[in-house]
Amino acid sequence: MSSNQSVEQALASTQRQLFLRFMTILLSCLVLIEIVVGVLFFYDLYKTEKKILNSLSIEYQRIIKFESDEKLIHVLSGNPQRLIDNNIAAFSVTPSESVLFIAGDANLPADLNLNYYLPNDKWWFTAFIMEPYIALKMQGNAQDFVLLLDNKARYPSVVRQWSMTFFALIILVIFTSVFIRRLIKNTMSPLVILGEQLDKLSAGSLDSFSAYRERDHNNGLDAINQSVHLAISRLHQVIVTMDTTVDAIAHDIRTPLARITLASESALLGFHQHKEKAEMEMANALSDCAEHAEQASNMLKALMKLNDELTEKRQIQCVPTDINAVISRVAHWYEGIAEEKNITVSCVTPAGMIIDSDADKLTQVLVNLVDNALKYTDAGGEIMLTSSMQQDGRIQIQVIDSGVGIAREHQELVFKRLYRVDPSRSNTDGYGLGLSLALAMLSNIGGTLSLESELGKGSVFTIKLEVIMDDSKIYRAVNGS
Repeated sequence: MSSNQSVEQALASTQRQLFLRFMTILLSCLVLIEIVVGVLFFYDLYKTEKKILNSLSIEYQRIIKFESDEKLIHVLSGNPQRLIDNNIAAFSVTPSESVLFIAGDANLPADLNLNYYLPNDKWWFTAFIMEPYIALKMQGNAQDFVLLLDNKARYPSVVRQWSMTFFALIILVIFTSVFIRRLIKNTMSPLVILGEQLDKLSAGSLDSFSAYRERDHNNGLDAINQSVHLAISRLHQVIVTMDTTVDAIAHDIRTPLARITLASESALLGFHQHKEKAEMEMANALSDCAEHAEQASNMLKALMKLNDELTEKRQIQCVPTDINAVISRVAHWYEGIAEEKNITVSCVTPAGMIIDSDADKLTQVLVNLVDNALKYTDAGGEIMLTSSMQQDGRIQIQVIDSGVGIAREHQELVFKRLYRVDPSRSNTDGYGLGLSLALAMLSNIGGTLSLESELGKGSVFTIKLEVIMDDSKIYRAVNGS
């Protein structure tokens, strides 16, 4: 079974389970509703029948009171249809407890213990559902009269009403099931698409994810689908970056290793051919090997340092840091190199700008930026370091040079590790890691790094630090507070 079949079967099974669970819940609710509706119908019928009995008993009791027992018997016998329509029988009970049928529903037996069916304090369900009859007693002058209601004869009317509601709910369930099935299918469609993409992923293809574009609607499972796609797209970018990084490392380390090998072979060959010069050649060879080995080691150390910053293995040491002092110190370190290249280094910083931040990381960032500026600024050029407080509450530090500048198409790429504008990698020293390391350090201390540049007119690297001010008038970095 292919992975695609597995995903499709799993999604189909999930849809069926969701639909069955919904239908189970819906039918359970239907049964509960029908029970409640049936109980309400029977209770309403009980109240209606009880009202009819009470109404008749009041009317007949008035005849007894103002006329006589015989008058009531005459009325009942003369107009029995009212009793028959309501499934009621009228009985007379003599002082000797003899029960005689007078009028009404002749199907009701006369040999009953009529006192047993008197409602008294019985619960309505017991009086109307559990027992077949309800009796209501009227006191006469010489005898008593009893109205007896046949409960079961009234049940069909309730059953008809209940059946109508039942069929109406069944139709509602059928229509609801159709719409719910379609709704579940449409809702899970993003997962179906995701399953197809995961099948491609399991086959080892990440290219389809790198070309993914966000859809207009971003709701429900589609949001999960987009999140997975974006996560895999980032993973794809990371893998591509890793491949590029490995190729770049192999390219850069191959040169010093090749020189080490060449120097070693040349020294050994010279040792066998010119033994009298062997000592000097071996010393030169060892010197070259040490130099190139140091070059490879420095590159690996820089990569490890960058990795530590990206994985936040290096702890942030937040201390009160004078921005002016940091900038002045870095500028002082490069005064000698700048003087040799006939480049002017100047600082424009206000006094008293103190932030709670990691001074070492900030210093390393400025060192990388100034070193980078010196490499690409020709003799007679100028490098300026400035700092200021912005209106949005951020501290801004800029490194401005009058160097060769960077083309627009390269300005975003220069922050990637091991990237150099010059593909030959031979016109300047360095490993292409300085800006990547600076960006990672600034990210860890709550800062950003941006670039503005134009070919032939120089570059401006801008650092912005998010800070807050506490009661001691010290600006505290957001990530370090």
